[in-house]
Amino acid sequence: MFYELSMLAVGNLGRARARLIMTSAGVLVGTTAVILLVALTFGLQRAAESGIGNSSALTEIQVYPNYSFGPSGPEQQPEEIPQLTVEAVQKFWQIPGVAAVIPMTNLQGGEIQAGRLQGYAQIIGIDPQLLPYLGVTATQGSLSLERDEVIIGAHVGDYFFDPDAAADGGDFQPTLVNLFETDFRLNLYQYGSGTPTQRRVQVDATALLAEGTSYDYAMFMALSDVLRWNEWITGTKIEPKNFRYDQVLVRATSRETTVPVSDALREMGYGAGGLGDYINQLNQFFSTMRLMLGGVGGVALLVAAFGVANTMTMAILERTKEIGLMKAIGATDRDVLTVFLIEAGLVGLAGGAAGVGLSFLLQNLINQGIASLSAQQGGSGQGGGISFLPIDTSQIGGSLFVIPPELAAFALVLATTVGLAAGLYPALRAARLPPVIALKME
Repeated sequence: MFYELSMLAVGNLGRARARLIMTSAGVLVGTTAVILLVALTFGLQRAAESGIGNSSALTEIQVYPNYSFGPSGPEQQPEEIPQLTVEAVQKFWQIPGVAAVIPMTNLQGGEIQAGRLQGYAQIIGIDPQLLPYLGVTATQGSLSLERDEVIIGAHVGDYFFDPDAAADGGDFQPTLVNLFETDFRLNLYQYGSGTPTQRRVQVDATALLAEGTSYDYAMFMALSDVLRWNEWITGTKIEPKNFRYDQVLVRATSRETTVPVSDALREMGYGAGGLGDYINQLNQFFSTMRLMLGGVGGVALLVAAFGVANTMTMAILERTKEIGLMKAIGATDRDVLTVFLIEAGLVGLAGGAAGVGLSFLLQNLINQGIASLSAQQGGSGQGGGISFLPIDTSQIGGSLFVIPPELAAFALVLATTVGLAAGLYPALRAARLPPVIALKME
């Protein structure tokens, strides 16, 4: 029965093609407006994210003691604040969505000696087995750490100086030293009641890191080495029960799990931050923008809905006697309602499908035009971007409008739903017409 009613509805629409086209055109405009406005937010979001950094940076979570956690005031004791203990690190591993937990400890003092030149760097102790999760790459050498081996940050060797020249009152002239190809050692100092005791530690560089990370001015050493030298520097044996890491880096399994992992760490009383939180805020901003611009496009669909309702109302007035005849030969109110709802839904579907097709056409035309302008301006030395746009379109290949498949499907369903909703009242009105009165209408 539904098939026969559908064929009847299609035939009825075919009798008034001009009206169908004009009514569907209103839905077409509304659908196109919704798709393109929302697609613009996807393109802007992609452009914003393209300059943030590599994907590994988006899954990093820096964990630190949260000194605002718990009761505030003089009654709050330091021991009440969760610390980065060995036990805490073990608990971090149990959080769902955690790929790796990388605890780190800083070397407490020391300087770098390369020939007559001296320099300084943050020397960080790390478990060598966790190096693959650190999110860094080597431009020279390989990422490995054995006893008395180090991995050098990209700019550790940028600011070395000659202490003898500085002592003679000469101008400070920083010297660049290629530590990966130059022999150097660490000078460690133990301060007691008298003259400091110096210890020279010869180390070998196994890798030079690529620049652009938070470790450009740092140097990595095996955690066991750092703990051993910290015991010598402080003159105090490290007790595992009282030991505290200086920093902990938690790596989430994916960008999607970064926020839940951060929330779990905060619930445990720790501070958590990183690019993942920034990306979450960025996503929330663009989600709000999508709702706002989608609402603006929805106004066009709302106007189209009135057009559909008006068309269906006129169709009922023109076909009143036909409705009465249908009921006289056995059609139920439900059958009449179904026919008119199918007609209204088909109007919305036709306009929505045409709107989706037009949106993809305009997307390709606009993106190709932007890509061409970007290439022309890039060739003239303007960096590959377009001067009148607030973003560098060269970073996204000119794709300012991005239409995901789910957006196209949603718009098609929305247009059909708008047609059905707009045709509901006229369809109910047609279904409730008494047959005798309908047959008497001219």
